[in-house]
Formats: sequence, C-alpha cells, structure tokens
Amino acid sequence: MFDGNMGALRKLLARHGLDSRVLEDGYAPVSLQAYLGLFEEAAEILGDPNLGLRLGAKVRPGSFGPMGLRAAHCATILQGLESLARYSAALQGGTQVTLEQDAPHASLRYMITAPHQSPQRQDSEFTLAGICALIRRGYDLRWRPLEVHFSHPAPDPPAQIERWFEAPVLFSQPANMLLIDMQAATRVMREEDPDLLDLIDRHLAGLIEEAGRGQSLAHQVRALVMLMLGVKPVTLESVARQLQTSPRTLQRNLAAEGRSLKAIVQDYREERARLLLADGTTSIETIAATLGYADGTAFWRAYKGWTGQSPTAMKRRP
Repeated sequence: MFDGNMGALRKLLARHGLDSRVLEDGYAPVSLQAYLGLFEEAAEILGDPNLGLRLGAKVRPGSFGPMGLRAAHCATILQGLESLARYSAALQGGTQVTLEQDAPHASLRYMITAPHQSPQRQDSEFTLAGICALIRRGYDLRWRPLEVHFSHPAPDPPAQIERWFEAPVLFSQPANMLLIDMQAATRVMREEDPDLLDLIDRHLAGLIEEAGRGQSLAHQVRALVMLMLGVKPVTLESVARQLQTSPRTLQRNLAAEGRSLKAIVQDYREERARLLLADGTTSIETIAATLGYADGTAFWRAYKGWTGQSPTAMKRRP
C-alpha cells in the first residue's frame, strides 16, 4: 500500500499508537479507535478515497482468519454467512455482523457497536466489499448482491463503488447492509468437511470466549439496539430472541445492572442523533428513519425533549 516505504508506514502507525510489529502478527490486538483512524488517514495520505473498497476487493477467505475460512467451507452461501455472523466477535470487538432471513431475501448487516465511534467510510466499504469478495472466491465468482446500503453519505462520484459491487448502492441508510437473493444463497455448492469445520469451531470458540470476557449484558444489548434500530422493532421480545433468553429474564438481568432496554435505546438515540446532526449532511427525515422514528416530526419532538433545542438549530451550529 505504501510501495515499500516502511518508514512512512511506521510513522502512520505510531501516530495512532500502534507498533509496526502488528503487521507481522495477525492476532495482535488493535483498538477499534486506532484502526478506524489509521484507515481514514491512510486513504487521505494516499489520495485514494476508494482505499477501503480496493483493499476489500482483494480479500480472500483467509484474510478474515479462521472465521473467514469457516465461512468459505460451508455447503451454501447462506450457511457461510450465518457462520460469519455467529463468529464475528472472534475477530474484532466493537463491531457486529448479523444475518436476517425474510424470503425471498436475506439481509446481512454490519455495524460499529463500540460507544462513541461513528461510522467510517473506509471501514464500511472494506467490510462489505470484503464479504462480497469472500463469497465470490469461496463459492461463485459471478455472485453479486441485489442491493448494497451504506450509512455514510454518498461520495462524489459513486460510480466506481457500484461497478465493483455490480449492484445498486444506496447511501445515508440506517445500516451497512447487503441484500441477498435467498435462492442463490441456499443452493448447495459443495460437500462440507465436518472434521475441518469442527477443528475451526474449537479455535473460534476460544477466541470468542476471550473477546467476550467481562462484557456486561447492557453492552451486549446496546450492540443489538445499534443493529436493529431503524431496521426492525426493538422490543424486549426481539432483543431477548437475539440473546436466546426470555423477555422477563432479560428485563430482570438488565435491572440488576441498573439499566433498562428503554434507557439504552434512548441513550443511543441521543448519542447517534448528535453525531448525525453535527455531520451536517444528513436530512432530518433520514436521521428519524435511522433512529427508528415514524417521521421527522416525531424525532424533532424527542430531540427537543432531550436537549431543549430543535435538531435544526443543532445542524446550523458551526
């Protein structure tokens, strides 16, 4: 990427608090904040606004580590994506991949779930392009999604992104998402090797256990709220279903941590609204849809209740 200029690369890593040894160790821990900042600055230094897309297009199953290898060795694309969603915590804390099936489509969503981290173009485009590249190299080089959504505003021009995905691409959406045809996704592509998958599963289980150690229930619920809000109803029932527990147990365990689903949703809405308004490029109606409000008026009233100011006043603030 830096054409052999390791000195410049080391300086870039150092500015984000990283040692150059992370380049040699695929399991070296890297904070999400450092990773996002480095990715965005690298694109700026190189004068390449499509850096994330370009690197994502080069992804092979092994680029995602054991999680990617497992996803590429399933019998169908859908099973591979289910595996990717289930084990996403094994690679990077603070992010989450979910897969929802609603025939004739499936929706794979990617989101940053860490508090105080806003969506970043390079990371989002790298991740969705990388997942597409994994599917193409692992299953079918001709595969393409039906539609691609990004939460960041549209770049100028967006044509190169659409050409690579070979699908319509929408921007300023509630979530980063790939819309997938279920018929193609459920077609059997290979015979699975159960011994290989079991070996990878044991390795991933250890990684997930380490990544989730010490994580509170409220943190897990917040991550789900960030993924579901604006896309599907966020209720005790729907969140409990994702966590494989009962609504009553979820409510009781959250209360034991001094939290509630309602408070978590409101906290996230307020935090996300401030970030989107400060960006100044997203319309009130789009923000309302992103945060799960029926319309801009409902969001306007909620925001005024939180802050005593109108969201339009916040957008005008320098």
